[in-house]
Amino acid sequence: MIWPPPPLIGIALVSILLALAVGLAALLRRLGTIDGEFARKSVHIQLGIIIAAFPWLFDERWPVWVLAGCAVAALAALRWVPSLRSLLGGSLHDVERASWGEFCFPIAAALSWSVVPGDWMRFSLPILVLAVADAVAALIGSTYGRLHYGSANARKSWEGSVAFAFTAFLVVHIPLLLGTPIGRAESLLIAVNVALMLMLVEALAWEGFDNLFIPVAGMLLIDRLHGMPLGQLGDSTLMMTGLAIGSWWWRRRTTLDDASVLCCAVFGFVLWDLGGWPWLVPPALVFVLYTTLSPPRDGRREHHVTVPLTIVLPSLVWLLVASRFPGDVRWIIGATTTYTVHLAAIGLFVAAHRQPLRSWFVLLMQSWIVAMLAVLLPTALLLGSPPWSHLALAAGGTFVGTALIWIAIPDRRNLPISERRWWWQAIAALAGSTVVLLAP
Repeated sequence: MIWPPPPLIGIALVSILLALAVGLAALLRRLGTIDGEFARKSVHIQLGIIIAAFPWLFDERWPVWVLAGCAVAALAALRWVPSLRSLLGGSLHDVERASWGEFCFPIAAALSWSVVPGDWMRFSLPILVLAVADAVAALIGSTYGRLHYGSANARKSWEGSVAFAFTAFLVVHIPLLLGTPIGRAESLLIAVNVALMLMLVEALAWEGFDNLFIPVAGMLLIDRLHGMPLGQLGDSTLMMTGLAIGSWWWRRRTTLDDASVLCCAVFGFVLWDLGGWPWLVPPALVFVLYTTLSPPRDGRREHHVTVPLTIVLPSLVWLLVASRFPGDVRWIIGATTTYTVHLAAIGLFVAAHRQPLRSWFVLLMQSWIVAMLAVLLPTALLLGSPPWSHLALAAGGTFVGTALIWIAIPDRRNLPISERRWWWQAIAALAGSTVVLLAP
């Protein structure tokens, strides 16, 4: 037989194997041989191994998208058609928690395959990490977990997370060491980086979205690390470890839940890795200083992943622009402006709540000045004193963005913490930062 086989034969083979995996797990569940969680994870592992074999089964993109579409349709039927759910759905849905993971898995596989078709290192290794490490973490955590932390509407354990990282390290390190010309030290550090990052990604994911985040993040990270000099790999490992430990150590001083703190570490590493220190300093200043303006209420850590996501997202737009048009200081000034707006807005809402009778304009001016001194000025010094015209525009953009947030939020004096507030804040921060485009 020609290998890889013709696409239709490959599709048929994968479909049969997937059906057998789901059917066998459902049968064993109905017989009482295994419980719902074990059935779910056994299917998870089998599907991952089958998908990881795609580089040896296909050499085009469309068969994988056909399989992904058929898989999503079949999984939807298993979830929402009562007769099918009672017959076969026990292998996937016989657990008492909301999850979209079974839909995310085929979508993530198709997306990754579209980017790196046929590349087993970038495609198969993240899929195997998801299939094996995630299942090991769930089983270890549910059986031996004692040290728990909050994670996006769920509780996870450090025992499970450590098991995930160790398994992910082995899944990546052994194939790189034995199946590629990558050096021993390089393959070791690549595996450590991937294991740490994907452990953080798995910890902050919610409702099964780790099945989407892990393959895509793993693919991008391996692509980034492959070919990197040993010294840079060492720096990357130290930075990722330092950000994770530092963020976790600081968590009790924040209003963020555990998953959000880990999210800050992930975003911090991405900004540092793609942009360097100037891109990391502004969000780090916001992370450390914002509780001075908005201390936890009664010790509550009430903010979820939406908060760090909306704070960082506008700067990622500027980072994307900087990657396409490098060498222009306006891009980092624009990103810094978004963080300055966020800090000013946090201070403004807290001040308005504490001083309901005071003029909003006076409170706006106070928050604006504090935010510029706390974020914009230190970053400007780090950049080596950029042109004053750029800083003046950044200051003006901060004022405009903060004012827009005040106008957009109707219950602004009640210290709103809804997701709506944070998304409007992200939009206003990005809008205000665009003023720097006027700089010569």
